Amino acid sequence: MSTVEQSSAAGIRLGLLISRDEPGTSDPVVTLAQSVERATRARDAGFEMISVAHRYSFGPSADADEASLFTWRFQPFLMLAYLAARLGDTVDYATSVLVSPGLHPVQLAEDVATLDAMCHGRLKVGIGLGWMPYEFEAFGVTSTGRARRFDELLETYRALTTQDSVTSAGPHFPVAGRSLVAHGIQRPVPLWIGASADAAVRRAARYGDAWVMTAHMDVATLVEQQRLYHAELARWDRPRPARVPVNRMLAIAEDRDTALREIRPMIEDWYRKRGTWGWFLTEDTASDITAIGDRWIVGDPDDCVEQILALRRELGATDVILATPFPGADQVTRLRMIDLVGEHVIPRLAAAAAESVA
Repeated sequence: MSTVEQSSAAGIRLGLLISRDEPGTSDPVVTLAQSVERATRARDAGFEMISVAHRYSFGPSADADEASLFTWRFQPFLMLAYLAARLGDTVDYATSVLVSPGLHPVQLAEDVATLDAMCHGRLKVGIGLGWMPYEFEAFGVTSTGRARRFDELLETYRALTTQDSVTSAGPHFPVAGRSLVAHGIQRPVPLWIGASADAAVRRAARYGDAWVMTAHMDVATLVEQQRLYHAELARWDRPRPARVPVNRMLAIAEDRDTALREIRPMIEDWYRKRGTWGWFLTEDTASDITAIGDRWIVGDPDDCVEQILALRRELGATDVILATPFPGADQVTRLRMIDLVGEHVIPRLAAAAAESVA
């Protein structure tokens, strides 16, 4: 049995989020080469999905001090096309997640269809409302109308990808008798909606093929939100999706003490900055490493296996998309983490699955 088959046998597919905010001084050529190296190493280690995140415009980074230079990242569709040309039909590909301010449903549907063909019919489109104010300001989207605009975007996009001709009189994206020029392999490409707030979880149930659970909520909160999600699915007479994706940050080392020692400065800095915004943690608690709770997959391989299996038990997770820590983790550290997952975590997930059906 291959490592990919082993992971699926456990009922859990592992994915890797390869993108991050890059320092303004970093070399794009080097960054691109390192991204390809991580994606290739992950595929060879048994990861089944490669995911790329999204942001827009010049603005303060979520990982930069106020005095820091701006940060940047590659745009996801072009990055995924570049990766698919190298990895081919060996992994799934996903956006995790697109943010909505600059999206138009016609352009989005055309691009998704084209990219799905490049990804050999293995694309998953993760999309969310977005939250950074400067991203909305860059496209003239007001805070009062952005949720309804996003609903209309999803409605129109869904119609364009499932109907031969679409007419819509919405205030944001009116279309009249339109059909797509591009054709993908999947019709439609699965739409995974990222959501943190309860209203957004309801939106995911109404419009999405799956709800992508955020890395920033603890499991207890996600369990409660999943009840809401299931109730909303029932309200719209929609079946529960077969895929249950969960995002998590990863810090793995040969032993637990090393993992905690290596990750502590990054965790404390990462949450301290978010705590100043009141993002999921307060500024006071964000400086304490214990505040991460079960938001991260942290420790030695045994710890990480148990934490991933807990996501399966508590949430029914089928896809766990892991991000190596940022900022500060160098390429060597990231590759070592990928290798440890391939050498120790994926085989143990398969062993746990075999025991459960024995």
